[in-house]
Amino acid sequence: MSGKLAVALDGRTLQESPMGGIGRALANLLPHLGDHVDVTVLTDARQPAPAAPREVVKLRAPLSGRGAAWLQFAAPRYLRGFTGVFHCPFYGLPYRQSVPMVVTMHDLTFETHPAWFSASRRLAFRLQARHAAKTAGRIFTDSEHVRAEILERYRVAADRVMVVPLTVDDRFRDPPSPEMRSAMHERLGVQSPYVVAMGGAPRRNLPRAVEAWREVRRSHPDLALVVVGRERPAPAPGLFVAGAVDDDDWRALLAGAEAFLYPTEYEGFGMPALEALASGTIVVCGRVGALPEVLGDAAAWCESTTTDGLAAGVRAVLDNADHAAALRLLARSRIERAPTWAAIAAETARGYREASDG
Repeated sequence: MSGKLAVALDGRTLQESPMGGIGRALANLLPHLGDHVDVTVLTDARQPAPAAPREVVKLRAPLSGRGAAWLQFAAPRYLRGFTGVFHCPFYGLPYRQSVPMVVTMHDLTFETHPAWFSASRRLAFRLQARHAAKTAGRIFTDSEHVRAEILERYRVAADRVMVVPLTVDDRFRDPPSPEMRSAMHERLGVQSPYVVAMGGAPRRNLPRAVEAWREVRRSHPDLALVVVGRERPAPAPGLFVAGAVDDDDWRALLAGAEAFLYPTEYEGFGMPALEALASGTIVVCGRVGALPEVLGDAAAWCESTTTDGLAAGVRAVLDNADHAAALRLLARSRIERAPTWAAIAAETARGYREASDG
């Protein structure tokens, strides 16, 4: 026995392909958590095994492969013989709880922006999050902004909600080589100069980013736009659709861009924007959600996220080299001060111990 607190961690997001933001964060966190607690990663036996640096236990839900069945039947069955803390990093907790519980809530958009969800998905998120808020010994969230929303919406005790921030994968702190950038540009057919935009979630407003870019092209006709993600805008001269990209291509795209055009309406944290800062790329965005908290003075803040406001933000970066250079220096300084994954693991373990102690 190591004497460390035992933690059973819901690792199903590590099994996603491609891995989403939560899974990527867990993959970065796990190598450091072992310094503080004994971690067992619980996975879905119906899905491919993850590459996890800790002991992995495969659990199979009875009758159904749905995620709710795994959380409500497979996990509680395993936890009956477990002595430690259970952590679900994605909003929900089992209704049958034989051990102390920890949950992570990354945002409350299903409460605050219901139009972004189907009726069934909105209901599912609300039910699981409200139950988790009542029963978790500790609630982790990524930003002070979301912590305030949780406290206001769910009326839980303030000491039960902890901000455990995220940080970038270490590879984003090291600029890609010119050869890597050139190879990526050639493979994707990307031309310079360009700005990057991101599709996918409705809140990210890709159509508005495209319109803002079109407006900028009136005065900068050589400026291209590279769109990442599964959303595909209509073809246009100078517009390149990269689709879903891996981290290496993403950082190479960012490192070669004039700016990251990010007209998002809300972020509970904003990892793509922080990855842009780490890549030395200026983020053009509005002061929404947790972005001011995450980006500080290192972003090219827009007066509004209208098409005209975003276009003005991009032009300010393109037309004022001194302004752009100053923002890149601020970005570098902010990334240098960002927490490490080791520090985040230590804070996470503190929350586990507090949940265990009741």
